[in-house]
This record gives sequence, C-alpha cells and structure tokens, in this order.
Amino acid sequence: MSSRELDERNEKDQEAAVADAIGLSVDDLRQLEWSIQDNASNDGLIYGHAVYFSEGSDPTILAKIDGLNNGEWVSIDPLY
Repeated sequence: MSSRELDERNEKDQEAAVADAIGLSVDDLRQLEWSIQDNASNDGLIYGHAVYFSEGSDPTILAKIDGLNNGEWVSIDPLY
C-alpha cells in the first residue's frame, strides 16, 4: 500500500469515527466543512478532540449533533 493510499484510508477511518462520535451519518458529515483538534496535555496525552464546523454549515445537519456549542463545535472522546 502506498503512502497516499494509507493517508486516504486513515482519512476515511477518521471521518467514519467522527461521524459516529457526533451521531451523524458519514454522508451528513461530508456535507459540512469541519476540522478536528486534539485536546491534549503538554506531554501529548490526548484527552479528547474538538470538532469545529465552519460558518455556513447546514443548520439542519448541525441540529442533529448533541452537545453542539454555540453552533460551532462539539467535544468528543479520543478516537483511537
């Protein structure tokens, strides 16, 4: 497997894990512009993640996300 194929596979795995963690289908998540940021200690221990959604994201889809803060982000447990 090439490095590119591995990166693509990891992205798909992350996408599926994020969708599951926030209660959306992968198709719904793909309709949103989002980014993920680690919530980590200074020594690199990951406590969880914050998933951020850009302005203009579909409010109908965002309404399906429990725990959405300010319509912009949600905290999730560590993915891996």
